[in-house]
Amino acid sequence: MDEREQLKLSNQHWQDDDSRWQQEIYDWQHETQRLVALLYMMEKALPEHSLKLEQHKHRIDRHNQDLSHYYRGLVNLNTLDDSNVSDISQQRKIHDRMEKSHSAMRKEHDKFSQEYQKKMSHFRDLAQRLIDELEAVAD
Repeated sequence: MDEREQLKLSNQHWQDDDSRWQQEIYDWQHETQRLVALLYMMEKALPEHSLKLEQHKHRIDRHNQDLSHYYRGLVNLNTLDDSNVSDISQQRKIHDRMEKSHSAMRKEHDKFSQEYQKKMSHFRDLAQRLIDELEAVAD
């Protein structure tokens, strides 16, 4: 093989290397974009969920205050004469409202619990996808 052929062959190897490098750069950019997208989805999911969790906790705390206030009223009612029918009638009305309120709070909490499990499952799936992507990149 003459020198000119050797130069062409060397040049062809360089071009092959360059093509491979260009493809690797493209693949790495694509992988990085996918990882960034997954991280963004995970980052977006947590604060939204944290806000809803805080709001739900606030409603439960408020409900707990109502229950405590109601219980203090029951204790005070027991110290009165049992013959006071108007106090007992009024307490029955309050009790019925508290029963409805507690039932509504239970339904809300059950719904929130289901949503929490669903969202945490989704977040776990995103985390697993991220791990899988990272493992694929590392291989």
